[in-house]
Amino acid sequence: MEDMLWKKEKNKYERMWQQELYRKVSPGYLSAEGFLSFIRTRMNPLDTIIDFGCGSGLAALPFLEAGCKTVLIDIAENCLADKIDALTYLIPDLLSFQLGCLWNLPPSLAQGDWIYCMDVLEHIPPEKIDDSLKEMALRTKKGGALQVFLVEERMGELIGEQLHLTLHPLSWWTQKMETYWEIEQIEPIIPDVRYCIYVGAPKIASFDGMHEKKPSL
Repeated sequence: MEDMLWKKEKNKYERMWQQELYRKVSPGYLSAEGFLSFIRTRMNPLDTIIDFGCGSGLAALPFLEAGCKTVLIDIAENCLADKIDALTYLIPDLLSFQLGCLWNLPPSLAQGDWIYCMDVLEHIPPEKIDDSLKEMALRTKKGGALQVFLVEERMGELIGEQLHLTLHPLSWWTQKMETYWEIEQIEPIIPDVRYCIYVGAPKIASFDGMHEKKPSL
């Protein structure tokens, strides 16, 4: 069931995605080639990439070209670019969209091979960061990339809201992520502003339907 915070954030981002200026930049699309270079030697045909906080979903285009299935997850029902929305109907076995928030992902979301989460975590309320990281780790087999933005930005002024709710230095984020994954590489996209953190396989138990698999004794 949606909690009140989820509903509040969902409403906020559905208003944001009504703003044409907000649709003009896609961090996920811009970082997709770097991510594919990171996973290329370890990916198999039709590996699944889950794009958490997908926004417009444009990153799916290079993922599909690379031969990967893509699952798009976002809190806002109106976020997808028109061409991506159309593709979810044309090739549903290769590209799909699910509505959900990172700290309470839909039980129907199956485990994928790779995580992809670009400029999303700083938007999460501080008290939901650990839940969000755990939810993503439980649904990832091989690793992936998480990109964080370390400073405030002004897009929220378009609707009178603050968008970046969790602002911390890079060391804070890496310490959080190391609870769930081994960090393999850190790439400065904009030094002191935006970093992409590449991670390996998750450290915690995998996800199977509605239940975590418990470690063997």
